[in-house]
Amino acid sequence: MRVKANVILSRCKDKKHLFGMRVQEHNGDWVRTWAFPIQEETALQEGFDKVQIQGKLNVTDEYPGCPFCGSKEFFVCGKCKKINCYYGEEITTCRWCGSSADTKGADNFDVTGGGY
Repeated sequence: MRVKANVILSRCKDKKHLFGMRVQEHNGDWVRTWAFPIQEETALQEGFDKVQIQGKLNVTDEYPGCPFCGSKEFFVCGKCKKINCYYGEEITTCRWCGSSADTKGADNFDVTGGGY
């Protein structure tokens, strides 16, 4: 059986470091399975900045979280639709575009991988 998997990009909220988040399709949704540090140049060469994911982004027990801060939680910026680490704060600031907003819970996501 062929597994459908992709890598989407995220930024660590504390350090702004870039990391790849491996996601795998499972029953029509996506699960986060692995995370790893990555350089912007490598992410561009691999095309990770063009990956778009829609649906749930569940987490597996094996998912290690952000390789820099360890957070397994994330928020998606309402403006640029990119992923950032999340620590439960009520107002978040995107490490990609600098936009700040109230944080709201969601079950389904529409995220884009990068675009520097």
